[in-house]
Amino acid sequence: MKTERCMTQTELAERWRISEATLERWRTEASGPVFLKLGNQVRYRVRDVEAFEAEVLRESTKSDGGVAQQEIIVQPPDRRRRPTNRPVRPITVWLRMSSRQWRLLGTQRQKYPAR
Repeated sequence: MKTERCMTQTELAERWRISEATLERWRTEASGPVFLKLGNQVRYRVRDVEAFEAEVLRESTKSDGGVAQQEIIVQPPDRRRRPTNRPVRPITVWLRMSSRQWRLLGTQRQKYPAR
């Protein structure tokens, strides 16, 4: 069986100049390079690390792996109120004067609040 060169988490963190905690987080999120788990030891094959480096290689910060720029633009939501065909409901306002007295302040018609 052929033996391959493997790197420890510390060696890979030094190679990329990132913290070991970042590599640990990437393993839990499945977003970093492929790794081997041998008991309680984590190892990275050199060919997997180089393949990951080739995969995330970019020419500029504007390119996103071949995705056209107009596809990733997020439009802000339209904040204008749209006209609705909701019915108008009457609202009656009563004022409590004492424990047994009420006074009618008025009735007005109001549209349902926009949602």
